[in-house]
Amino acid sequence: MSKVKAKHNKLNKPEDGNFGKVWNYICDQHDVKECYQVGFFDPLAGNLMAGDTIRILEVRDNRVRAMTEGIVLEILRTKQADTVEFFPLISKVIKFPVRTFKEPNKEEQVPATYIQGAGTVEYNIGKKAYMILCDGKIISQCVNKERAHAVARGDFPVPVYT
Repeated sequence: MSKVKAKHNKLNKPEDGNFGKVWNYICDQHDVKECYQVGFFDPLAGNLMAGDTIRILEVRDNRVRAMTEGIVLEILRTKQADTVEFFPLISKVIKFPVRTFKEPNKEEQVPATYIQGAGTVEYNIGKKAYMILCDGKIISQCVNKERAHAVARGDFPVPVYT
């Protein structure tokens, strides 16, 4: 049997009511299936009552990974301890896909090009932009004057527009 127990700060209720509240329980330190263990919700018996629904969400890196629901069938109150009888409403844990990011190919990446000192800048009134020239040819344009002069000096790479 697992030593993991429910914690008060992980339980919240999205709506108020006297009977049949819906609670959300966030599992961020363990798997959702740990919540099915007998006695897991016993520390929360003072907050729960028979008929309450508990939605259990596994959250990792600000993303929901799994979800299931269950209902509190009964709270057994004795002098020693309170016991929560929990029953899963969904027999299967719903797993959500984890988003994977594709690493861009190094072949697709265009290396940054810099002007080697001989760049000049001219303002084009029609385009309302600064034209960056190298050896008398327009190689790029920029709306920011300071950035255009920095590119012409070779401090910044030449902007590439696709």
